[in-house]
Amino acid sequence: MENDEEQENLLDGEDCLVTHNDHDIRGGGVRRLSIDKAIETAGFGRFHIFMVIVMGWANSADTIELLSISFVLPQASCELHATDLELGFLTAVGFAGMIIGSYFWGTFADIKGRIKALLLCQLVNAVFIVLSSVSQNLPFLICMRLFSGFGVGGTAPLIFVYVVEILPAKHRGKMTAVLSFCFMVGQILVAGMAWLILPHTEWTWTTSTGFTYNSWRIFMLLSSLPVISSFFMFFSFPESPRHLIQVGRVEDAKAVIKRIYEKNGNARPYDENYIITHQRGSNSRGSMKEILSGVGRNTVALVTRPKVRFRFLISSIVLFCLSFSYYGLTMWFPTLLERMEASQGTSVCDDKLPAANTSKCDGDLSNNAVYFDTFLQAVSSLPGNVLYFLLVDVIGRKLLTGVSMILTGISVFFIWFVSSHTGSIVLSCVFAGISVVSWNATSLLTTEIFPTELRSTAKGVQGALANRVASVLATLVFGALVSTYCAVPILLMSCLLISGGIITYKLPNTANASIE
Repeated sequence: MENDEEQENLLDGEDCLVTHNDHDIRGGGVRRLSIDKAIETAGFGRFHIFMVIVMGWANSADTIELLSISFVLPQASCELHATDLELGFLTAVGFAGMIIGSYFWGTFADIKGRIKALLLCQLVNAVFIVLSSVSQNLPFLICMRLFSGFGVGGTAPLIFVYVVEILPAKHRGKMTAVLSFCFMVGQILVAGMAWLILPHTEWTWTTSTGFTYNSWRIFMLLSSLPVISSFFMFFSFPESPRHLIQVGRVEDAKAVIKRIYEKNGNARPYDENYIITHQRGSNSRGSMKEILSGVGRNTVALVTRPKVRFRFLISSIVLFCLSFSYYGLTMWFPTLLERMEASQGTSVCDDKLPAANTSKCDGDLSNNAVYFDTFLQAVSSLPGNVLYFLLVDVIGRKLLTGVSMILTGISVFFIWFVSSHTGSIVLSCVFAGISVVSWNATSLLTTEIFPTELRSTAKGVQGALANRVASVLATLVFGALVSTYCAVPILLMSCLLISGGIITYKLPNTANASIE
């Protein structure tokens, strides 16, 4: 059995006699293992598979929550009498909450642990999604979306942190790829749910006090179920042993590794006759002041170290271009299709298309075609995921990022020109299929180009600023211009994608290369 063989190789015989560079030495009759080697003694098995499934489901749950608002915009705008600008603000506040949450929960996780932070993130997210479903006016819904975004802001990055810290080194690549794949699963599920629920506008109940509950509120409520289920699943996982080592709880870390070994189904008793060599982290006392001090030092290092500063600047521009274009179009495309169907327009930018809260609200809001179309767009990302796995180690992250972004930009450009509904759907599916390659390649590239001591800080700052700020700006810009100058945001997104793809040539090629 693989797990037994790994345990035997690491803890028995001469196989443990490795160089000091591996921090795995014998002395005084007690094995001395680095945290990496200690984690490897647990092998790989059922615990890790279950962990990836649950964390992948949590990633899908956050995707469902994040994208759900884009599907309810057509109906909610009519009922709540919202303008396009107000709808843009409604989607933007969720990303604003994520900006705050990404910083807060990252710091909290360093103090209290990954699992505690994940539990609280999901709890906050679930509570405010449920409250969103009972919103009776626009200000209340906007407020609930802000706090829901605050919870989501911490979940996605912490899921990847936890999985990477638990997995043996040789299994990290494949397993984290599964997590990225689960984003597509969430897209398919939320589109399918919208298709099945939102067209049923007859599902409407109104009390004597004027309280209304209808199909889009039911959809919001059901969107909370994956988040709630993942919240309870998180209770079955131990704290990250790497975090425990960082805060000085060495024996607790060994106990967690032993638990993982046993959960993996190994028949042999676990050999605990070793000590973990480690250095106590700067946040070992759990002091908020110490954490903030460390974050400040790392953030300054991003802009004071020339090599890091250049890579950080270029990769942030690339990420900004991708985020602005992707979220701007993804959040608004269901609404554009809805208006196109309602007005019998020939283009998503047809000047005959009604604005929010105008003639489209007098028509039929139960059109199944719109939800089926967006479902197709979600499914169309599957070939892109397969293509990414086939090419990422063949042509490299750098070239794959650049080419896929340029092709994505071209597909967005032609959305403006197509003269049929079918053509719009085909090009939007092409956009979804190619953009997922861009996302996967960019995520990996922007992780590998930074040195280890600054990697998490760089990803955190980019996630909050280059990613989320771009998302907020995109939804606001699209909301302000979609009814009057629809072509402007579409052409802007196309130009940004092509520009971002071109400047990736300034980044290093990390394929099959050692990372710092």
